[in-house]
Amino acid sequence: MNFKQRSRSGFKEKSSDLRKVITVSGCMFLLLTVEGSNLWANSFMNPSQQVIKLSSKMQDVTVQEVLASVEQQTDYHFTYNPMQIGADRRVTIDLNNKSVTEILDELFLGKKVQYVVEGNNIVLFADNKRVNLKGGNQQKTKVVKGTVKDNTGEVVIGANVIDLSAPSNGTITDMDGNFSLQVSYDTRLQISYIGYNSKEVSVKGVTDLQIILDEDSKALEEVVVVGYGTQKKVNLTGSVSSVNSEEIKDRVQNDVLSSIQGTVPGVTVVSRPGKDASINFRGRGNLGTSEPLYVIDGAIANAAFFSNLDPNSIESISFLKDAASSAIYGSRAAYGVVLVTTKQGKDGRMDVSYSGMVGMKAPTYKADLVNSWEYAELYNEALYNTNPSGGKNQGFTNEQIELFRNGSQPDLYPNTNWMDLLFDDWAVTTKHSLNFSGGTKKLRYFAGLGYIYDTENLRNRDVRRYNLNLNVSSDVTDWLTFRGGVKYIQRKKDINGGTPSFNNILIVPSTFVAKQSNGEWGSVESGHEASGTFAGGNPLRAYSTGDWTKIQIEHSMYELAFDLKPIKGLVLTGQATYETYAYKDKVYTSLKDEIPSFLNPGSFIGGTGNTINSMEVNWKSHNFLTYTGTANYSWTKDIHSFSVLAGVSYEHYNEETLMGSRQDFPADSFEDMSAGATSGSLYKNGSGMQEYKMFSYFGRVNYTLMDRYMFEANFRADASSRFHADNRWGYFPSFSAGWRISEEAFMENTRDVVDNLKLRASYGTLGNINNVGNYDYFQNYGGDSYYSFGNAPAKVIGETKPANPSLGWEKVALTDVGLDFDLWNGKLSGTADYYVKNTSDILLAYNVPLETGITNAPSQNVAKVRNKGFELTLSHRNQINKFTYMVSANIATNHNEITNLASSNDIINNLDGGHGVAKYILREGESIGSFYGFKSDGLYTQEEIDAGHYYTYGGVTPNAGDTKFVPQRDLKWGEEITNDDRTIIGCEVPDFTYGINLSMNYENFELSVFGQGVSGADVAFEVYQVHPFFHGQDNPRAYHLGRWTEENPNSNAIYPRIYTASSPHTTYNRAFNEYHIFDADYFRIKTISFGYNVPKSVITRLGLSSLKVYITGENLFTIRADHKMKDFDPEATSSTIQALGTKSLAFGVNVSF
Repeated sequence: MNFKQRSRSGFKEKSSDLRKVITVSGCMFLLLTVEGSNLWANSFMNPSQQVIKLSSKMQDVTVQEVLASVEQQTDYHFTYNPMQIGADRRVTIDLNNKSVTEILDELFLGKKVQYVVEGNNIVLFADNKRVNLKGGNQQKTKVVKGTVKDNTGEVVIGANVIDLSAPSNGTITDMDGNFSLQVSYDTRLQISYIGYNSKEVSVKGVTDLQIILDEDSKALEEVVVVGYGTQKKVNLTGSVSSVNSEEIKDRVQNDVLSSIQGTVPGVTVVSRPGKDASINFRGRGNLGTSEPLYVIDGAIANAAFFSNLDPNSIESISFLKDAASSAIYGSRAAYGVVLVTTKQGKDGRMDVSYSGMVGMKAPTYKADLVNSWEYAELYNEALYNTNPSGGKNQGFTNEQIELFRNGSQPDLYPNTNWMDLLFDDWAVTTKHSLNFSGGTKKLRYFAGLGYIYDTENLRNRDVRRYNLNLNVSSDVTDWLTFRGGVKYIQRKKDINGGTPSFNNILIVPSTFVAKQSNGEWGSVESGHEASGTFAGGNPLRAYSTGDWTKIQIEHSMYELAFDLKPIKGLVLTGQATYETYAYKDKVYTSLKDEIPSFLNPGSFIGGTGNTINSMEVNWKSHNFLTYTGTANYSWTKDIHSFSVLAGVSYEHYNEETLMGSRQDFPADSFEDMSAGATSGSLYKNGSGMQEYKMFSYFGRVNYTLMDRYMFEANFRADASSRFHADNRWGYFPSFSAGWRISEEAFMENTRDVVDNLKLRASYGTLGNINNVGNYDYFQNYGGDSYYSFGNAPAKVIGETKPANPSLGWEKVALTDVGLDFDLWNGKLSGTADYYVKNTSDILLAYNVPLETGITNAPSQNVAKVRNKGFELTLSHRNQINKFTYMVSANIATNHNEITNLASSNDIINNLDGGHGVAKYILREGESIGSFYGFKSDGLYTQEEIDAGHYYTYGGVTPNAGDTKFVPQRDLKWGEEITNDDRTIIGCEVPDFTYGINLSMNYENFELSVFGQGVSGADVAFEVYQVHPFFHGQDNPRAYHLGRWTEENPNSNAIYPRIYTASSPHTTYNRAFNEYHIFDADYFRIKTISFGYNVPKSVITRLGLSSLKVYITGENLFTIRADHKMKDFDPEATSSTIQALGTKSLAFGVNVSF
């Protein structure tokens, strides 16, 4: 129990006796625990008497490890030059029941090493380097005494004192802050204590030390990046969370956005397999896009730019979550702001650091398809359930099923496992970063290079990313600084061949031959010639076609800025940024021969070839120019602190797109589109362009009284070209206040416990422009309209969308109340927030009669959404001797509700990218992301059917084992279930999101574990993702083995009775209902990392500043709530799975020079 005495207005006198009792007890307990009873038993023995009784045989260890073990089990200390005694030599030695001298004699038998003993110190030396202990040299030892105090003069009890040349040699300060330690003459001591900055001192030439430790004010002095500046975290009145580069730089994950998943409460990162990660702050506040604003080093950016930054070039990431912190960004800050600060150069010599890892990636989950004989049995069952009179072997005989099972005729009766054929169990990935930084007082620089290679777990993929980050700043004078920066990101993806279709993996059955034994592509299914659908859709064949795809994406950002300080407290800043984006892809489809028939040599399977080769090229480019000017004035006097910021910005965005396609290339080897024909159905050209502008004024005022009462006001006015001149301006104010309760006089007696306690509140309005098109208020025309002239149709230019001059800003009103606290010198800290976010004037399309000829429905500012939620973060850190640890956890809950849809209640939509079966609904009083279908109450039993206790659907009378739909109207038995009985059956938005982080350090070892999860989320699957034999012969999954059967008539089976695709009962059971909904709750160990920091005594000889080696894994362990389908990643998107999640294991190194 380590703690420090403090005097605060008499508190010391009132509790001094109690403190002494607790302190003495704590110190005695610690000493007895660490040293053990052997300390007293051995302390007066000489080396020939002191016997090792605790250890047995040490195998294949270094001499240095043996000596360290002896030091730990006796009170002797060794002094030696590692080179002289061969400390790295590996030995095997039995220490059991041997004296120290016996161990040394055995250890150095036949070696030219001697030793001398003086007191408790043993000096080892090469016999031609004999040390004179009395004469004094660098190996001579002495006793150093000292006292440790803080900067107020109070003694520090229980401070750790470590000999850096022999880390196992250490002690702690007593109740008077004193310590005594025997060390070598020229060593350095490290003195540390929780809540204070560690200090290193040399003992050369001194024997008595007076150590003053400064309070570690990180918790209170930590600076957080906010809009157009920085603020002390302790003085923040808004809700701001931050993540530093140390938390994400060693992740195998290549996407920065995915790397922060679960680290910040209220910030939900959705990382769907195969899709770019998305993010929303404090719930979905919109019926369209709820994406936050991204700002990198003061420049507006987008999610793609942010996600592809090199984590090793990032200094910190701040998340502005409430109106007080984000209103300064106005119209695009309605759904939060992500502020990124990249690393800058510092005064001093050039530092060079390298971080690299090589790893392996594998799918987290793969579709668990049934084998071929299980397929045959299930298909027979489906046929029987559809037509019982046909018997139980209508599709496959028992002999055929046995041929599938024994594998004796693989060319006819195979057992094809598509997942094993298509995906590698483990694929290589690697990433590397090299950084340079340094400078003088006048000029500072930082340069970072990054490289990533990945295969996305597909055998024909080559994905590479290159990063460059340059930052330079120069103090021309004391009052003028210039800054410049360049960021460049290039991504390349080359696909050599086609891409296996995830749909075909489920559609083409395991009874189809992937490749015949003669080397030809499969043409046989279940002993018969396969259809062109199966043979042409062979997923494995896609790898071997002459198709290819080349994609190149380039992001760049250029920054030039200056800081001018004409008078004390005033800083004038000007910044210009130019961001560019260029996307180009080339997709080539090659000629393909039709597949030869294995069963009928000389013939071919129709529909499996391609007689027209083609190439399509797409190009998109945009540039974004921003000018920003700010004036920031700060003034402090006595108990008053005041600052004011005023600024202006101008933005101009231009975008241009081109596309073209050609066909009939002379050969598949051509890569230039001009080699194709200039005619044909695939001869196409297209282009487009758009632009917008924005002009803004903004300002902020901060006032702090007595470092305990804080007030802040923000204001921004934006004018956007996306709106008509009459509605062009939007005005967005916010107000916030904070009260540092811990600084009040009535808290005086709590200050040994409470470091900081702050209550804060904020309210503000923000705007959203993300869902407004660049020309939405204009009258739109298109050239694809037809009118009748003289009873003949004529193509004309017609109105496609009417003018909408009243179009306005979407608005968000956000209220936040929060509490921040730090306790026990930073050992425990936390943040809690409650918020209400009301979004109004949401754009909603309204219906226009088709007779008008208008094809694009205009929008009105009519809808409203409310989000209410609570966020909590707790962290605990501590140090026990050489062991330090930190545990943190965060949890957030959000309630989303659509409060107004005007006259457009109950908007029903298909799932994004879906197949028209599963549905979303937007309904007042319900959450965005709600699934709309039929409730079910298990499956019908035969008794219920016989008793007539059932409802029909689609004219079908259900059988036993069919889904029991629950009507939402008052129906009688036998009446029809209709679409009017649909209701909300699930929601993809989680009720809770949470994260847990644990990091531990012991001497040179470190371990970190980070877990993340969600609760209350659902996922909806449809078509062949959930139903067997969907098109007729599609692959069932292992999930379907838990179906209802006549032999196992379980009314709660995980899947209904199965039928063929043509059965009306199949149509009945496929109606979107709760059997399509699966529990998407999970807890996942996102990252686990174990590292070793090589000791300074070693790396110094190598000319290094630091060296760390580590092993790290991602997504290795998942606890999931779903117990039905089991073979899908719980983070998968709804509808059908089109990509696999990944887990990884990597080995890495961080080194600095």
